[in-house]
Amino acid sequence: MINNKVRTSREKLGYTQSNLAEQTNLSIRTIQRVESGQTIPKGHTLNVLATALGVDKIELQQQQILVESLSSKENLKLKMINLSALCFIGIPFGNILIPLLVWRKNKRHPKVDEVGRRIINFQIIWTLCTTLLLILSPFLQHYASFSFPLMLMVGLLSICINIFFIVKTAHSLMRQDYDVLSLKIRFL
Repeated sequence: MINNKVRTSREKLGYTQSNLAEQTNLSIRTIQRVESGQTIPKGHTLNVLATALGVDKIELQQQQILVESLSSKENLKLKMINLSALCFIGIPFGNILIPLLVWRKNKRHPKVDEVGRRIINFQIIWTLCTTLLLILSPFLQHYASFSFPLMLMVGLLSICINIFFIVKTAHSLMRQDYDVLSLKIRFL
């Protein structure tokens, strides 16, 4: 994988991430992302890394193609997990059950396991919060004497919020940004 090649080449030359960042005029954060596999270097970043590490750019590009093909399969599975959360529209608790089934089938891939857990955790939290708000809304309706149906408004608002986060996560996954829905509360 390209991230291992960058790290091993850097360590072979005795460079720290700071040294490599200075030599390439890239940020340390960029070096960290490349080495951790969060991002795949392209264009200018690929050129300066290959030059600084004394590695053939073609070798890095060949490894990049391998990483991208593996990544595209994992990315497709993550998109399936995320978009299957839309099942809540027609199936009660479908936003948890269907993504959970897809995740369990594909969790052997580390990226799918980690990001899939975050997606499902978000759906569990959303379901709990929505349920609690829907239970409390009739009492709030009566107590505050709202003239509009509060339960309906809470339901519609929570549906819009969930759809927003599903679309936002889908957009991040399309850009291969896997830092999505990081919440402190974990159920999985």
